[in-house]
Amino acid sequence: MAASTGGSAEPTTTTAGAAAPGLRERRRRQTMAEIQEAALRLFEERGLEAATVEDIAEAAGVSPRTFFRYFAAKEDAALPAHREFEDAVETGLQQADPDADPCEELAKVYVRVLQGFADNGSPAAQRMLRVGRLLRREPLLRSALVRHSAARNSRLLQALEARFGGSEASDLQLRVAVELCTSLVRAAFETWAERLEAGREAILPEIYADAQDLAQRVRV
Repeated sequence: MAASTGGSAEPTTTTAGAAAPGLRERRRRQTMAEIQEAALRLFEERGLEAATVEDIAEAAGVSPRTFFRYFAAKEDAALPAHREFEDAVETGLQQADPDADPCEELAKVYVRVLQGFADNGSPAAQRMLRVGRLLRREPLLRSALVRHSAARNSRLLQALEARFGGSEASDLQLRVAVELCTSLVRAAFETWAERLEAGREAILPEIYADAQDLAQRVRV
C-alpha cells in the first residue's frame, strides 16, 4: 500500500471548525487525479514499459514538466490511491487514545478507513483494484510500491511517535505496531483483489477482520 510530491495544502476553515481544502489544493488534487487516471489507462492498454511520461502528460492535458512536479517517475503516477489511503490513516491517528496500546489503536484506525472500501463498486475501491491488477503484471510498479511502502512506514512511525511519544510505549512497540498492522492490511488488500478477480465474493473490511483474528491466534 505505496507519494504525492505536489505543493502543500492551504486549508480553509469550515463553520464546523474542520479544515477544508482551499482552491489551490483542490486544483492540485484534480490535476493529480487526471494524471493518475491517464497513467492507469495507458498502463492498462500498453503496459508500463511502452507508456512514456510524454504519453501520460499528453493524455492528462499537462506538460511533462507539470507531470514531474507531481511524480518523480511514471510508475509513481499509478500509486496516489495508496497515498490517499495512507493519508486517511495518518489523519485518523490524531483521534487515537495516547494512553492505549498503539497497535490496537492503529488497528482501529485501519478498520474505520477500510470501511470506505466495503462497496466494491465505489470509485476508491475500483481505483485500488485497478492498481492491484497492474501490480501483479508489472515488475517496475511492484518495485515502486516497495519504495513507496518504506516511505509510508517511516511516516506512519513518525505519526505514532507524535501521538504516543508521551506514553510508556517503547520505540520497539511502535515499530512492531507499524510492521504488524501494515502487513495485515497488505495481506487483506491482496486477498481481496485476488478473490474478486477469480469471481469469488470478497468484502475488504471482512477480510481484514479475518486477518486480525488469524494474527491474534499466532500471538497467543
